[in-house]
Amino acid sequence: MIELAATLPFIGLATAGLFREIRFWSRREPPQGQRCGKICVVIPMRGVYPWTEENLRAITAQRVGAEVEYLFVVDSPEDPAYSLAQKYGRVLLNEGEGKSAALATALKAVDCECVVFADDDIRPGPQWLEALTSPLWRYTAATTYRWYLGRGLCHKVRLAISNTGFPAMMDKRSRFVWGGSTAFRKEFADKVKLAERLPKYVSDDYAVYSAIKEVGGTIWFAKSAIAPTPDPQCGVGEAFWWGVRQILMVKWHAPAGWYAGLFIYTLGFLLSVALPVIGVLTGDIWLLSGLALHPINLVKDLVRARGVRKHAGVPVRALDVAAAWAIGNFVIPLAVWASAFTKCINWRGRRICR
Repeated sequence: MIELAATLPFIGLATAGLFREIRFWSRREPPQGQRCGKICVVIPMRGVYPWTEENLRAITAQRVGAEVEYLFVVDSPEDPAYSLAQKYGRVLLNEGEGKSAALATALKAVDCECVVFADDDIRPGPQWLEALTSPLWRYTAATTYRWYLGRGLCHKVRLAISNTGFPAMMDKRSRFVWGGSTAFRKEFADKVKLAERLPKYVSDDYAVYSAIKEVGGTIWFAKSAIAPTPDPQCGVGEAFWWGVRQILMVKWHAPAGWYAGLFIYTLGFLLSVALPVIGVLTGDIWLLSGLALHPINLVKDLVRARGVRKHAGVPVRALDVAAAWAIGNFVIPLAVWASAFTKCINWRGRRICR
């Protein structure tokens, strides 16, 4: 009975989360109207991969009612990214070290009403840029999120960990900005001195987010700008430690959120996985009550996937979502626990410690 009493609040929270997911994805995107005269899209790059050029073709093939300039920031002319980026826009050399410094370098050089920060690993649809910038007449910033596409266990691990960010995006009180696709007006960047602020942060997402919060700004989440992200074959270990790196960013810049996640995922694993296993082995049926969480969470993930397909046209497969959900029951708590004991991360050959 004690186990059931402990599980009921979690079941209630999971059910509330399911209904919130349904409401969020059932709402249509309101018409915004493009107000940006010129848009600068800033893309930091380091190295080139077999899929990079196809991504750049998608990023630069946008249907948008404004003039667009693409700026790529690389570390040196010897980087293969330098010659590739020249085919698609203006190339700048990073004046500092790391992604945040690269974005700061570009901000000093742009002459546009609206600025977009984008990652080179996304492959967005042609409506991505319009959906991301048109809300800027009403909101301080607009952001979206990624959806990983791929096959194999590595993809499922990455999809499961990445999608833990969606619940925060659905509520304006907890919404953050994702550096892979975020737009804002240049006047905002100038006001908060974003070019000076960025190099002080390991995560560019939190540099922009903290500036928005300081000025009491608002953030719009653009459903139709959700960015498909091809996930080529990789090692499961690589995907797992990539996930730990994402969680560490939260731990370093939003520790309260990290502690909340540590508590929720630890207790959730205990109630829905560990205790039911013990219940099966011992025959104690009360320990099985946590199994009720699984169908609720699976339906929630399927509702989200359907919404992503509906609004952004991302080719989502239900089987992939179900597999990622199943794996996530184990890999997400493990990644959260690993982040408690990890002090350094690697990002494209750069070691960062905190």
